[in-house]
Amino acid sequence: MKATRVAKRYARALIELAEKGQVESWGSELERLAAIVDSPELEARLASPELSNSARQEAMAKIAERVNLSFPLRSLAVVIARHRRIDAVSAIAVAYRELVDEMLGRERATLTFAVEPSDEEKARVLAGLEAIAKKKIIPTIKVDKELLGGVVAELGGRTYDGSLAGRLSEAQLKLAGEA
Repeated sequence: MKATRVAKRYARALIELAEKGQVESWGSELERLAAIVDSPELEARLASPELSNSARQEAMAKIAERVNLSFPLRSLAVVIARHRRIDAVSAIAVAYRELVDEMLGRERATLTFAVEPSDEEKARVLAGLEAIAKKKIIPTIKVDKELLGGVVAELGGRTYDGSLAGRLSEAQLKLAGEA
C-alpha cells in the first residue's frame, strides 16, 4: 500500500509530536490500530452511512482505548474519525513507518530465497544491500519454492535478481548478443 498525501500529513504531524523515545512505540501502536480498523467487519461498520459522525468518533475512541493506545494516538484516532479518514489509517501507518525509517537511516527490503536461508546467507545478502543503500536494512524474508536457487531482493523500488533463473537469463542474453 502506498502512502497518500493526506496520510503523509497525518504521519508527519504525529512524528513532530513524538519525542525520540516514543517514535517507534507510536509506530507500533499505529500499526495495531490499522490492523483492527482494517478488519472487514469493522471496516464495513465504520464506513456505513447509517453511522453518525459522533458515533463514529466514539467508536474510534473506544477502539483506541480497548487496544491500549497512548493518549496522543487515541486523540489521533478521534481526529481521523472526525475528518472521515478512517479508511486512511493503514496508509497513515505506512507513511509513518517510512518517515521513521528515513529519520533513523533505515530502509526495508524484501528478500525472496529458494529455500529457508541460514543466518550466514541472510547476513551476507544484508551486508551487500547495506553497502548499496548506505543504510541499515530491515529485511522481510520470504521463501518461494518456484525459484531454482539464489535470492531476489527488492529494495527502494529496485529489484536485484541474484536467482539462478535470473543468472541463466542474463547468460543467455550475453550469448545471444555475441552470436
